[in-house]
Amino acid sequence: MGRLQNRVCVVTGGGRGIGRGIAERFLAEGARVWICDISTTELADTLAELAATGPIEGSVTNVTSRSACQAMFDQVIDRWGRVDVVVNNAGGGQGAAFLDIDDALWEQDITLNLTATFYCTQIAARSMVARGEGGSIINIGSTNGLRGQAGLAPYGAAKAGVINLSKSAALELGEYGIRVNALCPGTILSGGEYDDPANETLSHLRKHTALNRLGKVSDIAAAAVFLASDESAFMTGHAMVVDGGITARQLTMAVTPQFQAQAGSQFAKRAALRQEIAERGDQSDDSGTDQQHEHNPPESHR
Repeated sequence: MGRLQNRVCVVTGGGRGIGRGIAERFLAEGARVWICDISTTELADTLAELAATGPIEGSVTNVTSRSACQAMFDQVIDRWGRVDVVVNNAGGGQGAAFLDIDDALWEQDITLNLTATFYCTQIAARSMVARGEGGSIINIGSTNGLRGQAGLAPYGAAKAGVINLSKSAALELGEYGIRVNALCPGTILSGGEYDDPANETLSHLRKHTALNRLGKVSDIAAAAVFLASDESAFMTGHAMVVDGGITARQLTMAVTPQFQAQAGSQFAKRAALRQEIAERGDQSDDSGTDQQHEHNPPESHR
């Protein structure tokens, strides 16, 4: 018998990558699985491909909407009568230099990664409290929530919030038998790519692990099964890191050219250019009008 036999499990962002891998592993452990995703196509493909492995259903759900999250959990309870396990996996981030982050990008990353996790955690917990049989909530954090990375400030801040939210919720929900933990992946090959030795970025990341390999979706799925099952019955408020040893290092990683480009601020470059233009303008006052025109850049570059 599987470790999650007959348990009702909800996995957000289950249409691909880590979410799909967790759903597939839960099915193998005997669970009934409900996945949601914002992509209609990816949701339909995953449901069709996993249908033969066990009871799986799903919905197109925008987890940044509380009403949409509530409607999804209502569907799950109408279908199977309860919710035992929730994996808040939906998330993602966009790279941007700190000086270039605008309000829209900040709000997008915070809403998708942190606010959506809060919605689903609270809605699921209310259901579990009402039923009176406890449950397990697993919030997917990130090693970015434990350490900083240039070019990903909003995402890192959101994932740090997910970790703290999990700890705070665990303290309040423990008396109801509800465990809340954060699962923090490192670099995971989650998009179907392979560990290409010729890829400079992947090679750089691999060398900074202790195991000399990058993570696989199955690594995170195995940890999720552990946190969902009775094997972790005395674990709550914990941030479980699955990163191959990257965060065990004392020194931070030197950035690759790709990371440097991501963290390179367009704001700073424009400011430097304005300063250069101003300085050239000052020089031209002493050297004549012709030299000023020669050194000033075209209008389109200002």
